[in-house]
Amino acid sequence: MTPVSFFSTIKNNFKIKKITTMNKNKTYTTFDIAKILDLSPTTVANWIDSGKLKAFVTVGGHRRVAREDLAEFLKENRMPLPSGLAGGSRLKVLIVEDDTKFLKIAAAFFRKLGGFEVFTVANGFEAGRIMESQLPELVVLDIMLPGLDGFKVCEIIKSLNRDTKVVAVTGYDADNVKRRMLGSGADAYLTKPFSFRELEKIVRDLVGDPSAA
Repeated sequence: MTPVSFFSTIKNNFKIKKITTMNKNKTYTTFDIAKILDLSPTTVANWIDSGKLKAFVTVGGHRRVAREDLAEFLKENRMPLPSGLAGGSRLKVLIVEDDTKFLKIAAAFFRKLGGFEVFTVANGFEAGRIMESQLPELVVLDIMLPGLDGFKVCEIIKSLNRDTKVVAVTGYDADNVKRRMLGSGADAYLTKPFSFRELEKIVRDLVGDPSAA
C-alpha cells in the first residue's frame, strides 16, 4: 500500500473519528458563557448572531460554542481568559520530513514557541496515522519525500479537514511547483533553506499564538 492509498483508506473512517473526538471537547451554552464572563445571555447571543463568536446550532435549535472558539474570541478581543479555558488548548502540529536533522530542529522550534503539541514522522504512512488519530491543526509537509506524492497528500489532508493548515516545504525552488502546491490546498510555501523567523511569521498568521492561551 502506498502512502497516498493509506491516506485514502483512513479518509473513510475520518468523519466518524472526528465526530467522536469533538464530542469529548467542552462546549458552552449562551448562559454558560454569560455566567463565566458576568454578562447577559442576550449579549452573548448577539455576538453569535452577528458572526463575531463562532458557534453551531444543535438539532434542538440551541446555540453551542466550543471551548477553543470561545478562548480565541476572548484573546482576539483582549478580554481576560478564565483559567478553565486555558487548559488543554495547545495546538497540535505534525511535521512530515525525512531529513532527521531538520526534523529535530523544526520540532525544537515549535516547542520553543510554546503552545504546541508536536508530532514528527518521516513517511507518509505515519503521517496518515497521526492525521487520523490526532487531528492536527497544523501540518508542516516536505512535499518531496521519497515515494510520496506531496501534492496528492496535501489534497487529502484538506479533504479530511479543511481547517487543517498546511505549510509546504521543499528544496526545489520552482514557480510551477509552488503554484501546483498552493493549488492543491497548501496555505503557505517555503523553499529550503529558510529562516525560522519566516516560518514563525507564517505559523502565527495561520493559527495565531497558542502560547498566549
